[in-house]
Amino acid sequence: MEEKGIFRNSFIPWIVKWGRGLNLLGVLLCFGPCIALAIMGYFPPWSAFAAALAIQLPTTMSAWFYEPISYFAVLGIPGSYMAFLSGNISNLRVPASAVAQEAAGVQEGSDEGTIVATIGIAVSTFVNIVILTIGVMGGAYILAKLPPAVTAALNLLLPALFAALLANNVTKNPKLALVGIPLGCVMVVLLNSGMLAFLGKLATPAVVLTCVFGTMGTGIAMAKKSEKK
Repeated sequence: MEEKGIFRNSFIPWIVKWGRGLNLLGVLLCFGPCIALAIMGYFPPWSAFAAALAIQLPTTMSAWFYEPISYFAVLGIPGSYMAFLSGNISNLRVPASAVAQEAAGVQEGSDEGTIVATIGIAVSTFVNIVILTIGVMGGAYILAKLPPAVTAALNLLLPALFAALLANNVTKNPKLALVGIPLGCVMVVLLNSGMLAFLGKLATPAVVLTCVFGTMGTGIAMAKKSEKK
């Protein structure tokens, strides 16, 4: 109980304070180049700005809404702040957090799981910086020396990563997978067949939102049913 008190009354408030401040600072820094160009006298026409905003806003707003909710159970509060500040959430931070918690044998969403997720994401961030530095300095040269078969296989890394995460979660909760996987397949078929074309730019966000919240809603309903039993 004492450890839980320290975690919830000292650690999490400290994380929220610094995490919120640093993320807001990150938002301001993102506008740094735009502000610098505006001061120098370079500014796009308002028509071009409005067109770009209309293209980008639907996808960005939907991601702003569903990503924190869908990733929170795996990342935790500290991990969410770190992940959204450092980027590469779905392809690096979420897998690192999930694998770390799996290796430590802790439950996702628990206090222990949050601490392990924090460590896993922090380590992945430093490793990511090292790999990116090496890639920027010598990546093009290394890739040019690799056989075509190897460079073609690199395109399969991300699908393989998500497939491994999917298999891991299916084995953990096969009943939920019986709903989540068919729901995802149906939504992708509807998208690719053009049946969601009437949504325009909102078609892809609608697919993601339906899959995320449909699976989450089913999981909550199953958990409540299990509690009643």
